[in-house]
Amino acid sequence: MSEATIPESLADPGMSSLWSAVRQKLDHRGPAARGTIGMPRVESRCVPAVTALIGRTPTARLDLGELEAGLVRLGVGRDLDSALELLGCPADPALAKRREARDTARDARGALLSELDGWPEPWASEWGHDLLRSGLLTGFDAAAAASLLADVRKFLDARDRFAGRSASRVELAARLFGSAHALDRQTKLAAATERALKYSIGPEGDTLEGRALWEAAGIAADSVSAPVLTWGVRPLGMSPLAKMLTAAADASLPVHVSLRALRAHRIEAAAGTPVLVVENPSVIENAADGRVPFGLVCTNGNPTSAVVELIDQLAANGADLHYHGDFDAAGIAICRRMAERSCTPWMMSAADYLEAVEHADAQGVPLPLDSAGAGVTPWDPALEVEFDGRRRVVHEELVAAEVLRQFGVRFGA
Repeated sequence: MSEATIPESLADPGMSSLWSAVRQKLDHRGPAARGTIGMPRVESRCVPAVTALIGRTPTARLDLGELEAGLVRLGVGRDLDSALELLGCPADPALAKRREARDTARDARGALLSELDGWPEPWASEWGHDLLRSGLLTGFDAAAAASLLADVRKFLDARDRFAGRSASRVELAARLFGSAHALDRQTKLAAATERALKYSIGPEGDTLEGRALWEAAGIAADSVSAPVLTWGVRPLGMSPLAKMLTAAADASLPVHVSLRALRAHRIEAAAGTPVLVVENPSVIENAADGRVPFGLVCTNGNPTSAVVELIDQLAANGADLHYHGDFDAAGIAICRRMAERSCTPWMMSAADYLEAVEHADAQGVPLPLDSAGAGVTPWDPALEVEFDGRRRVVHEELVAAEVLRQFGVRFGA
């Protein structure tokens, strides 16, 4: 319909406040919005036109359904939205786009929360709301949100099926999603899955990122790229790995051992063999420089799958495992995990912490402060109290020489 066919009474400038108010409602609520709005003030000469449109004298509230019916009856548009466009009040494209995005986000949110209702994990709902707050689903419609959730579910179920096997993250990605890169860190699937892994691990998950997080959840990045660093480990037997480690110990050489090698040739050790597990590679360097006569294993920060595999193999043979690491929130968290894997904390008590702080102060060594607390320290509850009261970080390197000396004294080496 051309503008010429619009009744002159409706094109009167005095009606512009009415058309603007109706358009504002449709812009914010959508073109299908109806209901009522407060009756806008129109010029007195225009009141008869409004009366004719709605079939009664206007009151404080204007029924948009009645207004639409009157406009369509006069041939002004197919509906309220198209009528307003003919009357000089087209939709605001920017507002329409924002409204569409808002509606899409609402649908995605609804799809995600609906799908989560059937999940058995007690943390599922909290994880879902965390995803929504993170902005990870920005731009997702309901179908995309449901698809992402289904893929995370598929991964979690597969992780349980492959528990204890040798499948790596890239292998699982290829098997489950057809691409070895489906779980690469830059993907939204990986980001959503990592958040799920943090919740599945529990409070410790908040301290983990990247490879350490995946491996704490039982999924190796691969079986060769994150080996465990060792010193002086002398296995029993004549397997190729046992021969290599014994030769390295005889030559006073630190050596890296891959997860693949450990799975191919399990380590056997004499029961009671003392082994010190440490957090930082520099302690291995100190051990090599001093040629200490006992074995060491280095986690190099958060323990990788290779570290866990070696420690589990040694523990299964009855080796006497001990652990020392940094006195900071992350290091104490690692100690807690190592204690759960048969490693007795070594020089990780409250008394050891206070002595290390006192020694640093005496040497004029500035100690950084930790923003996080220690968490529980079941091997010595006083450590949590003392660390949280100070938050002063003592890195393992500051006490490495004394840690190695006392370990040698204690075990007669």
